[in-house]
Amino acid sequence: MARFHEWMFYEVSWRKWAHYGQYPLPWWCQQYFRAWTDAYDGGLFESKEAAFASNANYRYWHMVGVKDHRQESLIGQAGEVEPVYDKYAVNFFLFDPSTRALHLPQFPSAGGGRPMQQSNENGFLPIVHTLYRTDMGLEIGQEAHATVLGSRQRSVVILRLTVTATQASGPAWLCLAVSPAGPTGFERHDRARQYVTDKRITALAYHASDRVVDVNAHWGPIFATTPDTVGLYGNPSGSTDPNHYLADSPFRDLAANGTLNGQSSAVDMAAGLCSGVFAWAVPTLPSGGRFAIDVYLPVDDYRHGDLGEFHAADPNALVAGNRNFWTQKLTVDGTQPELPSHVAHLGDLFRVCRANLLILSDHGEIHPGPTIYDSFWVRDSSIEGIACALAGDTSLARTQFATHYPNIFHQHHQQWGPVNLYGFFGGEHEKNDHEWDANGQALWAIGRLDRILGPGQSFGLGMYWPYMLEGARWLRDNRDGYGLLHSGWSAEHIGDKSKPHYWDDLWGLAGLWEAAQLATRINANEIQEIWAAYDSLRDATVDSIRWVLGRQRDLGRWETFVPTGPGDVNRLDSTMIGALAYFHPCRLYMSNKLGTDIDNAFRMTLETIWSHFIDGGFRHDSAWYCYGPYLTVQLAHAFLLIGDVHRMDQLLAWSVGNAGYAKIARASNEPNDYWDVTLGAWNEQHCYPIAKDFAEVPQRWWYMGDIPHGWACAEFNLLMRDILFFEAAEDSSPHIFVAPGVMPHWLAGGGSIGIAQAPTIFGGAFGYRLTHDAAAKQVTIDINQAPPGGVQYVYTCRFGNVVSATSNVGTPTVVDRDIQLAAGTTHATVQYAVSSP
Repeated sequence: MARFHEWMFYEVSWRKWAHYGQYPLPWWCQQYFRAWTDAYDGGLFESKEAAFASNANYRYWHMVGVKDHRQESLIGQAGEVEPVYDKYAVNFFLFDPSTRALHLPQFPSAGGGRPMQQSNENGFLPIVHTLYRTDMGLEIGQEAHATVLGSRQRSVVILRLTVTATQASGPAWLCLAVSPAGPTGFERHDRARQYVTDKRITALAYHASDRVVDVNAHWGPIFATTPDTVGLYGNPSGSTDPNHYLADSPFRDLAANGTLNGQSSAVDMAAGLCSGVFAWAVPTLPSGGRFAIDVYLPVDDYRHGDLGEFHAADPNALVAGNRNFWTQKLTVDGTQPELPSHVAHLGDLFRVCRANLLILSDHGEIHPGPTIYDSFWVRDSSIEGIACALAGDTSLARTQFATHYPNIFHQHHQQWGPVNLYGFFGGEHEKNDHEWDANGQALWAIGRLDRILGPGQSFGLGMYWPYMLEGARWLRDNRDGYGLLHSGWSAEHIGDKSKPHYWDDLWGLAGLWEAAQLATRINANEIQEIWAAYDSLRDATVDSIRWVLGRQRDLGRWETFVPTGPGDVNRLDSTMIGALAYFHPCRLYMSNKLGTDIDNAFRMTLETIWSHFIDGGFRHDSAWYCYGPYLTVQLAHAFLLIGDVHRMDQLLAWSVGNAGYAKIARASNEPNDYWDVTLGAWNEQHCYPIAKDFAEVPQRWWYMGDIPHGWACAEFNLLMRDILFFEAAEDSSPHIFVAPGVMPHWLAGGGSIGIAQAPTIFGGAFGYRLTHDAAAKQVTIDINQAPPGGVQYVYTCRFGNVVSATSNVGTPTVVDRDIQLAAGTTHATVQYAVSSP
């Protein structure tokens, strides 16, 4: 049954929608009402009103935040800003006092062009711009900066609102509304989470002398410029009529009376739907004239005595400092991809994802999301930490694994379900959901980072005991009667909690491999012990997969695939996506670690996935009833690693164009008028209505997680990095594949591509530039940073058949289109011929 305030929010939102354009209504509410369904997840929510108030279906927004700070701020598709865990959101609009018209960016008038658009500054900086063009000759630009303030460097968001006249215009009011509903929803109230984000505003007050708004018992917006007009609205009588909130509202007052109520306080103990509007008079402006204000949103632990810091601050300096910090961080420091102009957006997206991971890091503990996923998972953090390290943010990865992994490592004996916790990496998530993949992922991440940092750092030596050794022993000692990891729910995309999953075993093998390699590097006494544990898990995994494949053949299954686990024989559904771990990130296909027949089975699983579950992106109807953008990127990565770059390219294009930069038409369906749904952020799930511009609307509930999704950001950056180069280091001849995923159409007319300052698992940086001369049918490779250890290089020419190849070191070996370059090569040229069609 719905709680009263959930029901009231639901009813008031419907009524606002019925009065189309007269009240601001967040983007996500509009999508619900555009194609309403009564279906909701009854296992997660108590009522349809609770599901609606929690915004279960349309969890899309943009984000700004401060690197390594705890709290982020989220931005809606009409510029609404919601500081996470605060009880309010703000949004701007324009009021024309001469006509009493409200110009709301949530309901813009197209007039033949795009009335509103959003972007990251320069395409990649975590500074979100919203531009709203009205039909009264004025446009409003909003910049959202998240930066730090004062000597204690606490987080604050600065909203810079600028009204610009596109023609000579009369006076207007620039307005800022404060309301309880933001981009993420009204609240998050479900049965699965340990906390409730309750955004009811029961008390709202404005203190003119301090230019500060109190929201409940905390600070809300602080104004650098005193507003000229104020109006706060509530429900002091405790009315239970939803129409009260439409009749007694700032938007009704402005439209009906041309003014606000002038009240400086409001209460609503019934539904917590207090709201307020603050207005600044915009004078008559000539064409090109401007009017600007700055608004502070405190998002950190500020106390009453800190108010002077805001009023003494220079917003110009704060904004410039934030811009300079992120420009230096993302364009100078760390890994720098170099891409030709027509795929430059991929480089922008690499930087966007890198910034998101840095923002989602809470003092070195990377969380996979800003709201419902704002906590620590071993699984997500292992991928995220290595992605950060390979992007050049090695200190963050080191803190992640050396500080936060030990904090959840168990050094006491306690039986937990089927396992003994001694030697287990796991906090509440891992324990409660029996996420037995955690140890493999932790060992893999620690071993991988040790390679990246190199022997001079002694990182792995410091982590070997007890973490690597006892973690490896845990994988040896905590397995079922068949030698596999126990049943659990390591990742929701791989199936049922009550069944075992090969995902866990593949990760266990990857972790034990890294542990054994580390033991060998430091000459530990337990090298053979760890290899024996690896061999035992390997043999059990191989035997089980062979048994499953045999059973499926006996049942007449003609398609070869490895299902999610041995309890899912003949289960041809999308949970088999867990098989991707064999290729990426675990790299078990390298050196054919599980044998030729198993390798072939996993490769055929990719074929089965492609033929059944790809509809542009990966459809995951067996778990989410949504597309899986980061699973689509994982699949692209698997195809890259086995050399099927055309499928990789198709999946990459869909992931970037459809999920990374999602756009949908507004309900008005006016030409050239659409919402910028995402700006390079990636959802865990991407629902069919948004992915298909409402051409497909399931009449059932679907699941959506957080955005930006840290794991998804990490997967994209790992894919982009491996498209430009990746290492093969697990045999006697370590080498780097140069530009293995660079498609011919990226350089069809000529141009250059490359990477600089990129850390490698060889313990040093790698950098190169590849130049294509289309007229001369020549490729030139210049290697300007070489990792240590005598690494060789392999380049596959995808432009045509190789005619000749030269280098500054010896004579390259040519096998079909593969050119093998000796260690020490710094310059090579490849001449090719285009074969006839």
